[in-house]
Amino acid sequence: MSDVGFGGVDFSFAFNENFQQDLAAYFQTPEGQANLAASGLEVPVIPTGPDYTQIVNDAYAPKYGYYTPDVGGTAGTGGADGKETEAERIARLDREAEDARRANELNFAQQQAALETTQRRQNARSTMTSVLATYGLGDLSDYVYNEIIAKETVNINNPDAIIFAIREQPAYQKRFAGNAARLKKGLSELDPASYIGLENQFRQTLQSNGLPANFYDQSDDFQALIEGDVSPAELNERVQQGYRAVADADPAVKEQMKNLYGVGEGELAAYFLDPKRTAPLLTRQAQAASIAARGLEQGGIQLSGAFAEDLARRGITEQQARAGFGEVGALGELRQTFAGETALSGEQLAGAAFGIDVASQQELERRKRLRTGEFAGGGSFARTTGETSGSISTSVGKAQ
Repeated sequence: MSDVGFGGVDFSFAFNENFQQDLAAYFQTPEGQANLAASGLEVPVIPTGPDYTQIVNDAYAPKYGYYTPDVGGTAGTGGADGKETEAERIARLDREAEDARRANELNFAQQQAALETTQRRQNARSTMTSVLATYGLGDLSDYVYNEIIAKETVNINNPDAIIFAIREQPAYQKRFAGNAARLKKGLSELDPASYIGLENQFRQTLQSNGLPANFYDQSDDFQALIEGDVSPAELNERVQQGYRAVADADPAVKEQMKNLYGVGEGELAAYFLDPKRTAPLLTRQAQAASIAARGLEQGGIQLSGAFAEDLARRGITEQQARAGFGEVGALGELRQTFAGETALSGEQLAGAAFGIDVASQQELERRKRLRTGEFAGGGSFARTTGETSGSISTSVGKAQ
């Protein structure tokens, strides 16, 4: 028992289990308020029953980051009237929190998957843009991304598959135009890597041989070579044995190239790189121009292209040509035709010198004998003297 006094009012009743509730209720009445005001005291802190809402909030806030709504009630006191008990409410909140957690995890996973897809496509676009630029197909970047990568109509991790998917695009067919002509000729179509590999080898060959830059600065420059199935080795032969043999020769050879084949100095490269002309033919023509130059220079004879090529075909070198035509030039008056003699052309004289025209050799020998006899008898050939004017050596005339 205890006496408690507030503002002269004696509360002399025993503490029991309802005291706290009764005391709190009293201070809410007008009388309790008046007594409290007269006493100058404040409402005492009166413990109440447990606050289950706060308990639930304190339990769930750290785990799920939010507070539950204040629904009131006391644990274990509901259920008979059909209302949710506190235990049921806690269980429900736990389920809802678990559902929310799973939903958040699913949403996060979906967002991550979307980010990964976006990143994969961006990586594929970057890779493919680089590949297309290497192939000279940069203009197709947007098409490839929008129609192939974004839609994933082919394996975007396989650049070859993407290239195959765009082979019907006009930009692709223009870039690798040589393939169309190859197919018409029954040749195999070249894939982009092989096509560009050939172009690079062609470019290196032309650069190393000092050809004009305009012959290898565009992919179109190599189209005819690819269409003609010209190999890098053949191109090198065309350049070395054909173009360089004439371009690096003296002016007389270049002049003969123009006389025999109508090819001026500025046209030499295009002429020797033309795949319509075979490499062996071009090599032979270059040799023929050199032989013809020596024929005019040493023997005063302008050869035809056919005769000069025949000498080249027989293996006559430039040095042999120089020696052989030198002998023709030394024939002197034996080159002149008089009454009763068979006329000999410049090429017949050359044929005799190189041993490929037996009849002309015999005619020259006959002239020599006749004119030597007249010389011995004091005839009109007395002015020619020595072997120079009447000899024809066939030492260089053993062409096959």
